[in-house]
Amino acid sequence: ELPLFNTPEVFGLHENAQIGYFVDSAKKLWEGILKMNFSGSLSSSGGASMREEHIAAIATGIEEKLGFDDLAFGKPEGDYTPTEVVLMQEVERFNSLAERMRTTLNDLRRALRGEIGLSAELEDLANFLVTGFLPRDWARLAPPSLKPLGSWLAHFLRRYDQYKAWIDKGEPWCFWLSGLHIPDSLLTALIQATCRKRGWSLDKSSLLTQVTKFTSPGQIPKKLEHGTYLRGLYLE
Repeated sequence: ELPLFNTPEVFGLHENAQIGYFVDSAKKLWEGILKMNFSGSLSSSGGASMREEHIAAIATGIEEKLGFDDLAFGKPEGDYTPTEVVLMQEVERFNSLAERMRTTLNDLRRALRGEIGLSAELEDLANFLVTGFLPRDWARLAPPSLKPLGSWLAHFLRRYDQYKAWIDKGEPWCFWLSGLHIPDSLLTALIQATCRKRGWSLDKSSLLTQVTKFTSPGQIPKKLEHGTYLRGLYLE
């Protein structure tokens, strides 16, 4: 008699592969339950009023967290180091995302008040807010993430803090790598900066990574002459 389910070994996989499958299945099941629980048009009658108030409160709360000014970085002489170019690009992408978030949240609240029509995009945003998932419209302008909306917002604000400190205080001794939109750009910039200082050939240079015993940036005694300290890396 054949089994109802095939084990990972049948496909040449380790038995731990089944763990990932179960985790993914549980996430999809939970997402489906949430979407069913909060499904329904905002324009419907009955409990729509309470739902609209709940969505408006969420939108207002997020908007309050976005009350900061847009980031700005520039040098009058225009002579930028490789890492400063990375900062400019990161700031530009971050500002675009923040502006999109402000615009869509404001439009959603206006739609809930009846000032403008509720488009399919705004209703989609409302459904994501009430179920706690990252809206697709924002995800298109953000780094790839599997975080729910609450954790993603906390991560988003931490990214702002890193950019702001970088602009105000200069290049940090330790970069939060997972807080960058495109982490690879920083790694490439570090190679370019070192090659300029040492006169090395760029195409013959590469990164060397060494794990330290530091557990927080505050333990770092001084800034590295070449390269940098990184945090935000994890092993599964």
